[in-house]
Amino acid sequence: MRAFVVVALFVVGLVRESMCVRFASLGVPGFVLRGESVWLDCGYDLEGNALYSVKWYKDNVEFYRFLPSDTPSAQMYKLDGVFLDLHRSNATHAFLYKSEMQTEGVYGCEVSTEMPQFRTIKAEKELFVYVIPDGNPSIYGVMERYPIGSAVNVTCVFGPSKPAAHLTWFINGEKAPDAYVRNFPTETFESDLSTSKTRLSFTVDPSHLRQGSLSLQCVAFVSLVHSKSSIELIVNDGMSGAEFQHVPHVPPGLDGPSITGSVARYFVGDTVDVNCSSARSLEPAQLQWFVNDNEVQPEFLAQYTPTVYLDGLSSTKLGLRFRVQEDHFRSEEMRLKCTATLAKVVQLTTVETPAVGPQRYQISANSAEGCHSIECTSMILATFMILYMS
Repeated sequence: MRAFVVVALFVVGLVRESMCVRFASLGVPGFVLRGESVWLDCGYDLEGNALYSVKWYKDNVEFYRFLPSDTPSAQMYKLDGVFLDLHRSNATHAFLYKSEMQTEGVYGCEVSTEMPQFRTIKAEKELFVYVIPDGNPSIYGVMERYPIGSAVNVTCVFGPSKPAAHLTWFINGEKAPDAYVRNFPTETFESDLSTSKTRLSFTVDPSHLRQGSLSLQCVAFVSLVHSKSSIELIVNDGMSGAEFQHVPHVPPGLDGPSITGSVARYFVGDTVDVNCSSARSLEPAQLQWFVNDNEVQPEFLAQYTPTVYLDGLSSTKLGLRFRVQEDHFRSEEMRLKCTATLAKVVQLTTVETPAVGPQRYQISANSAEGCHSIECTSMILATFMILYMS
């Protein structure tokens, strides 16, 4: 009986020691627009222990710390791109009053407890800084009127922005054929801003008209990534006897993707047949597969239709299929990683609706007054017909 009590007390002691501090959430926004302020939230639970320090890092360089035992408790360290408001920062939050391009980076919060446990935990998440210019895409080269048989040759420009926009042409609401479109290389500047440019060229025929009108539409799609999470499946070669490991890379408070269909061991010649499913989210997640940190080519991927749930959330799934080769095992192990990217897509549109058909001409009364002969009248009518038919 005494032995049982000793063991029980030992187990309880282990449980208490392992619960001295934990993260509840890490509030680092996935992205901000340049110039916006940023709230950084470090949500932790000390499990009844005393707080020793909270430290914030950008790209592993400390810029803010809070020590309750110090006077003053809060201290800041200058760092390019970090515009900290010390008076609005505390033990759980750090406030950046503005953002610039250099503000982008990986932000980490480190929490430590007092003695005797003196435990330290750290979590980090990437923050992106984006730029969207004021106004919609610009369309150049539009004529006032396009008679049947005339050439349309217009250019759409959007930027500078970060990231670069994807431009798409529509004719009367339908995506323009690829043969009509020429996309120019993106122009990128030193500040990581980019300008996108595309041209639309075709000859007008009746099939291009809808109820007698022609509508040219240029849409700029800008994808603002705000979250990346991944899970890694580490498998040893079949000869080692070791089973696989699932290693998640997910910020606290978020759900990452999951991998199904894997087996305990793989031998050379076996077929890998696994699926990656994203966590439920408002925006459909973009999934990517990596083998030993190299992105997988499309021919080894299996696409699935996203699943939409009754609450409006959705989940995406992407399959991976390939035959195991000897070079897939590095140091007797193979790493399969699935990454889920969530992005908000901003759509900006410009529409031009030029007139279609022949130019209409009017004969002024002054011109007609001085023309009374049959020859003069015939000349005017012939001239009008030529202009009308052109």
